[in-house]
Amino acid sequence: MHPAIQNILDRPKGQKIAIWVGVIAVLGFLFWQFFYSAKMTEQKEISDKVAELEKTIFDERRRAANLPKLREMVKDLDAKLKVVLQELPDSSGIDQLIDSISDLARDAGLEITLFTRKEDNAQDFYAEVPVAISVEGAYHQVATFFDEVSHLNRIVNINQIGISMPKINDNSVSVKVDCNATTFRYLDEAERERISGKNDAANNAAKRKR
Repeated sequence: MHPAIQNILDRPKGQKIAIWVGVIAVLGFLFWQFFYSAKMTEQKEISDKVAELEKTIFDERRRAANLPKLREMVKDLDAKLKVVLQELPDSSGIDQLIDSISDLARDAGLEITLFTRKEDNAQDFYAEVPVAISVEGAYHQVATFFDEVSHLNRIVNINQIGISMPKINDNSVSVKVDCNATTFRYLDEAERERISGKNDAANNAAKRKR
């Protein structure tokens, strides 16, 4: 018999029990450290992957279930966009719109003394197109003109209205009205990129000055 084992067997019973308990504890620790713990870590990694895959599958199923609804929403948004674009002409249709405003003033019986397009004011995806207007005529003619402009298919806002002192001519009363007719046009992609480039250049120049 091996001397080390014989030495243990020759010891008192209490010491032998303590030694065997210690050996079992060491073996148990080694088993946990090199086998059980590694298996637990591996099992946790697998469980995490399974949970992640289950979540991905759930999300994909939810998206698939909502796909017809999303397609319907996109279709509805496209229809609304077409309506908006009809009210925001592009650069090719703005001149025709301005001519229509001028024609409405004449049809109302007003004398046009000023009708000048000002510089466009670009925003995110559209530009404001202001037109300075001065007309002379009776009150009801001016009211008719403003009413007809409000019924155009395109958006036209009449603002900055100024009315001079009325003039009495025989049996009629006429006034001079100065105003701005502001309409809007849609910016195409090239214009938006050009404006964005100018804004970026201006912002960079401002930062360099600081």
